[in-house]
Amino acid sequence: MLELTDENFEKEISNAKKPVLVDFFAIWCPPCSILSPILEKIEEEFKEKVIFAKVNVDAAPKTSQKYGINPIPTVILFKGGKPISEFIGARPED
Repeated sequence: MLELTDENFEKEISNAKKPVLVDFFAIWCPPCSILSPILEKIEEEFKEKVIFAKVNVDAAPKTSQKYGINPIPTVILFKGGKPISEFIGARPED
């Protein structure tokens, strides 16, 4: 899973040739810990079609603020450098 920061976020999202699914998380967040392995499993299935990335909100406050990340986890799908869909909170695998 690609790790994004305030420094590389815009470049990576804008230059991506495929949609990018970004998991905004924090290490101290229990629901984030539940969601992370689910996303890693889904990444294996869809890695040819979608780029999977994550942003630690504590390490990337500017990016988190720009996209209004609150609460976490928040997952946003970007296409063509723009957000097109999102969900908030841990979700079941199915």
